[in-house]
Amino acid sequence: MPDVRIDRRHKNIMRSQLEKVLELQRETERIIDDFHKETEVPEYQQFWQELKQNNTETMQKLSRFMVRKCNR
Repeated sequence: MPDVRIDRRHKNIMRSQLEKVLELQRETERIIDDFHKETEVPEYQQFWQELKQNNTETMQKLSRFMVRKCNR
């Protein structure tokens, strides 16, 4: 699929929206870290670790998209 030219205004809107989502993901990571530190059960610790990994992957995906599609 060829790249479609996107108007600057739309890029700015999308970038702004993605920045808000990215900030929420960062906050989620901080919360997960806190819960992980408080958790004693290894199985639960593993779950928090998996959630953190998934969240990190989501943040990377958001960042890559912003760079590629929103010129950021």
